[in-house]
Amino acid sequence: MYRTNWGIGHGLKDILEAHKGPFTGQGHKGLYEILTTSRHAQLSLNLAMLGSTTIVVAHHMYSMPPYPYLATDYGTQLSLFTHHMWIGGFLIVGAAAHAAIFMVRDYDPTTRYNDLLDRVLRHRDAIISHLNWVCIFLGFHSFGLYIHNDTMSALGRPQDMFSDTAIQLQPIFAQWVQN
Repeated sequence: MYRTNWGIGHGLKDILEAHKGPFTGQGHKGLYEILTTSRHAQLSLNLAMLGSTTIVVAHHMYSMPPYPYLATDYGTQLSLFTHHMWIGGFLIVGAAAHAAIFMVRDYDPTTRYNDLLDRVLRHRDAIISHLNWVCIFLGFHSFGLYIHNDTMSALGRPQDMFSDTAIQLQPIFAQWVQN
């Protein structure tokens, strides 16, 4: 994504405009102009990336402590995790706010017809309803685990509960990555 003064490499505009898929219409055409002319779009994108990175840092500092003595002090470790999660959350809220400001002040749907952002906006109802179904699915299934454990506890069958000593829910993909 870097082009030297002698024309070696790739420019970001060329990469974005060359990316066209079967379902994306004109693809990312015009996205470079949006990012170079709208400060709110730039700020929104950068805040979202920094917020996501901060949340990943919080998780990694909690699950794989970078300093050997950090793992022995649980209060400090939990405080660092909470601190970075709050910072990441505030950065992502700021990204959403600046994306909304961009959509109200800087986005012109008449000049951006059939590009990727226009197609996402035209399909926003379907996208939101699918995200709603995903949230409902996850909520019911995690609530189902609580109901299952309460029922097994009430019936006096602790060996059938989801726990570390009975039926274990192992993070198999995380273990695969770490080993």
